[in-house]
Amino acid sequence: MNASAHITLDQVTFQYTGKDNTAIQSINLDIHEGDFLLLTGKSGCGKTTIARLINGLIPHFYEGNLEGTTKIGENDTRKLDIGKIGKLVGSVFQDPRSQFFMTDTTSEVAFGCVNAGLARTDIMARMDDAFCRMKIDHLRDKSVFNLSSGEMQMIAIASCYAMKPSIYIFDEPSANLDIEAVATLRKTLSKLKREGKTVIVLEHRLFYLSGLFDRMIVIKDGVISHAYSAKDAARLNDGLLSDMGLRSLTLESALRITSAASQCSLTYQQFLPQTKEINFEVKNLGFSYCSQGLSERAKSNVRNSGAIGPLSFSAQSGEVIGIIGQNGAGKTTLSRLCCGLEKENQGSVSIDGKPLSPKERLGRIRLIMQDPDYQLFSDSVLGELLVGGRRDIKACQYALRELGLWDMREAHPATLSRGQKQRLTIACALVDKACVYFFDEPTSGLDRENMERVASAIQSLARSKRIVFAVSHDFEFLLSACTRILHLKDSRIVDDFVLSGSTRERLLNLLWREDAQ
Repeated sequence: MNASAHITLDQVTFQYTGKDNTAIQSINLDIHEGDFLLLTGKSGCGKTTIARLINGLIPHFYEGNLEGTTKIGENDTRKLDIGKIGKLVGSVFQDPRSQFFMTDTTSEVAFGCVNAGLARTDIMARMDDAFCRMKIDHLRDKSVFNLSSGEMQMIAIASCYAMKPSIYIFDEPSANLDIEAVATLRKTLSKLKREGKTVIVLEHRLFYLSGLFDRMIVIKDGVISHAYSAKDAARLNDGLLSDMGLRSLTLESALRITSAASQCSLTYQQFLPQTKEINFEVKNLGFSYCSQGLSERAKSNVRNSGAIGPLSFSAQSGEVIGIIGQNGAGKTTLSRLCCGLEKENQGSVSIDGKPLSPKERLGRIRLIMQDPDYQLFSDSVLGELLVGGRRDIKACQYALRELGLWDMREAHPATLSRGQKQRLTIACALVDKACVYFFDEPTSGLDRENMERVASAIQSLARSKRIVFAVSHDFEFLLSACTRILHLKDSRIVDDFVLSGSTRERLLNLLWREDAQ
């Protein structure tokens, strides 16, 4: 037995410097070589802190008060060099950009192996195997700056896989992936398990891990609240999972999720800015990055360098339309076009029959980006909602309460977690006066409770006569929030249907085909 793959946490308590409360308290955990461990729980419960203890980021990078011991094999991680830990433990972070070192995908996948001083032939073999195993050969030699978030995540996983560590830690690895990529991830995790690797996955989306994990550990407020074997976890019904704030263990059980429309706060509704009934139409919309004056070399590195469209569809006030499709299918590009952040090569975007130029669309049609850091400017959470002035203070207060952020109203946005920042940008949208909204992956990395909060908030926008589009791979969110689905494939609309009781399974089959499992 390779003792270095055995992990123990003995009475571990940790409090980050500058924080009033402990992140985790008296954690005891024994992870044997070859174990597949699922760590789950509400956002901020302490999962990521446990991962940082195992990969050595605590105490070597994150400072704070640490009690107890964390060992890999017989070695206390406090006494191990972070470089040695890195060779044993491979980590895939929730935000893949935070672990990128190179500017192109091929060099990024090879970087860890080069840094470890491996022979060129070994580096090339490992790199080829990683691209092949993750089924991302089409992403070779691409600029990392022009990848979708899901594509970035696949490159980060491939980079970790190429290093062939004994222990793998995945922090929300499915957060930015389409369902086909999630299926590939599942197959990769299954292969690691068969190879006897120790795998630790921190997740909110649980469905794709059923049948893989050996134990499910539920963290609540920094302590282990429940520990289940795979057999015991399979017996948990959706009601018990919901009580613990956990998502469904199977997509089939998620089919029973009810729309968030019935959860919308009618009291809150009166504070939303109102608008008149509108009609939104996209007609023969076409776009190509290659026609935007790029050099030939730049064109070859740009994602979706071919044409997108022509695309045509319309929407009415009160609709919440989910936009689904594979990573790189053109969903985000469509959103940017409609919001005026890119200029179309053909076609038109109209409100109430009047075609609008990209400049005229700015402000009337709003994009809430997947990465919230691009849209936060103030020095406080409440101040963020008041940027630009002329906003009802009561509406701002209710928006923060609706999204569980009221207690953080005086905090600086930079101190929030990624999920909290996401909810803050959505709160800002709630008090805005745009008439059409595009949300790009609004629930990536959110736990069940906060996913339901976002779904309810988006339904509130629809009830105030807005039109809402939501780019998403999140099946549970789509069922909770959406009234209609647009399916993009190869930059074309291939399906458009009302989401109702009779079409829920149709959505499931589109997202999670039997041959993808």
